[in-house]
Amino acid sequence: MPRIAEESVQKVAEASDIAEIIGGYFPLKRAGTSFRALCPFHKEKSPSFHVNPSRQTFHCFGCGAGGGVFRFVMDYEHIDFPSAVRKLAQRAGIVLIENNDPAEQSRRDQRSRLLQLHKEAAEWFHMNLLRNRDAEHARAYLKKRGLTKEIAVSWLLGFAPGGWETFRNWAMAKGFTRDELLAGGLLTTKEGDTQGGYDRFRDRLMFPIRNDYGEVVAFSGRILSDNDREAKYVNSPETPIFSKGRVLFGLDKSKRPLIEAGSAIVLEGQIDLMSAFEHGVKNVVAPQGTAFTTEQARLLRRFVDKVVLCFDSDNAGQNAVEKSLPALLSAGLAVLVAKLPAGEDPDSLIRGQGVDAFTDKISGAKDFFDHTIDRAAEASGGSLGPREKAVVAQRLGGFLALLSDTALRETTTSHVAVRLGMSESALREAGLRHSISLPEQEESRSAPSSQGDRLSVSASTQLICGLALLSKEAREWISSETSFRVEELDPELALLRELLPPLQEVENPTPSIVLALIPSSLQPLVSGWELEKLPATPLLAIQDAIRNLRLIDLKKKQQAATLQLRTPGLETEKMISVQKEILDLQQRINDLFAPATSVPTALR
Repeated sequence: MPRIAEESVQKVAEASDIAEIIGGYFPLKRAGTSFRALCPFHKEKSPSFHVNPSRQTFHCFGCGAGGGVFRFVMDYEHIDFPSAVRKLAQRAGIVLIENNDPAEQSRRDQRSRLLQLHKEAAEWFHMNLLRNRDAEHARAYLKKRGLTKEIAVSWLLGFAPGGWETFRNWAMAKGFTRDELLAGGLLTTKEGDTQGGYDRFRDRLMFPIRNDYGEVVAFSGRILSDNDREAKYVNSPETPIFSKGRVLFGLDKSKRPLIEAGSAIVLEGQIDLMSAFEHGVKNVVAPQGTAFTTEQARLLRRFVDKVVLCFDSDNAGQNAVEKSLPALLSAGLAVLVAKLPAGEDPDSLIRGQGVDAFTDKISGAKDFFDHTIDRAAEASGGSLGPREKAVVAQRLGGFLALLSDTALRETTTSHVAVRLGMSESALREAGLRHSISLPEQEESRSAPSSQGDRLSVSASTQLICGLALLSKEAREWISSETSFRVEELDPELALLRELLPPLQEVENPTPSIVLALIPSSLQPLVSGWELEKLPATPLLAIQDAIRNLRLIDLKKKQQAATLQLRTPGLETEKMISVQKEILDLQQRINDLFAPATSVPTALR
């Protein structure tokens, strides 16, 4: 039987809205942002069958059935996976490619070329900054901002020369085509231009934007003149290798400091971040723009459980704080807000008063809800009147509803109500006028519980399992590795024993294929995961994730051993043994900082 190309399967999945498909079999009733119905797979009197359009999944909280659109058609019509794909393809008017399709290879080739283009472009911009006489004003600007040559080298800062075709001519001389330059966003065109396009970045200081694996995927260019007619920053557009809502600037350098600190300091811009990082405050990231997206929040949640928003103190910065909250709170992150002096940003504060002044502001960061009340009180002359309290209650009530943990939501609601001098019921009612709904939380709060429902797993488990599911290379490595047992690092990873066997012969499974092939009992769990596109180096990514678990495990053991030393009356022999254990653990922790290419050694 001809093999259906993975690209075709993906097209069918994208063209098949799960609510519309299931609604064609039996009626669905809208419930907020999701749909409900009586489950077709077991007898019930009250609806426990949910369809989530945003995730494109279904789940029954009564019998535990769940998965994606292919799984529903397979189970409802009792057909196999290829038949379900063909049925949905016919419905969507998609012609399936069922031979060895070169399209997927073409996509991979394009990605590889665009990554190579950005790598070489970053190096070319960098050499221009260091050596080009026309870049003198760029070097002067860096000096003025306290960014040394060493910092420029570390962050691969660059300079885009002036001229409309300077970069284009260089890149085409290196063998890159016009189509590749346009696809990568490094050239732009005017309407009707068929001659080749012109340089997007001209006479600008260049900041390479890297994904969390360190690959250059985009650029941000800062103006170096006083020309008010030009934008201060010009950024790469969305491309096949770059989506600004999925990338956090600096994450490739700060991943380990984030894990060690357990918190992330979120800054507005690249220079703020580099200044803090180079002065020793390394647990920092910056969104591409000020407000966080859901994808960025989920990415950050892999490493920390708390964020400190450190945006400018002006109204724009404070508005960005509130715009970031839905994504951050819904990801389960605790959100604090640092208050900077008026007219200061992190970089100016560090250069003017020293890094200690900056870290003091971070240490003094307040929970968002307290910060908002305090700020409103200051704006009102020190206290809030009845009308001001009502306004604050409406603003905060909507955000309180986003707290996914019931105990935290109740205690925070009680705290805010006390501070505003009103009842909790009045605060909740005020929040209804400023509701901020998120599909995932809406469903989790309203859905009935069932003993058959699988528990959720940590973000780390999702990352490791997702990489193993979607990458044969990562799957084979974690299956063959004998220097550790994943269950010992995290009991949740025992899931891999059930998830991986059905995919052993699948070269490049897509999320839709994964949901169709894994055991039915796990489909409700996996259907709730965000199975992102594979990174360019999934093997290194999964090895890095395992190293992070090893680091956390060893630190816990070291802390436990350190506590033993404080035991009253501890015998000398036992004390020496514990001290030796602590030193051994520290050596193993140090080993984990080896480069990714040394992972097998680091994990011994």
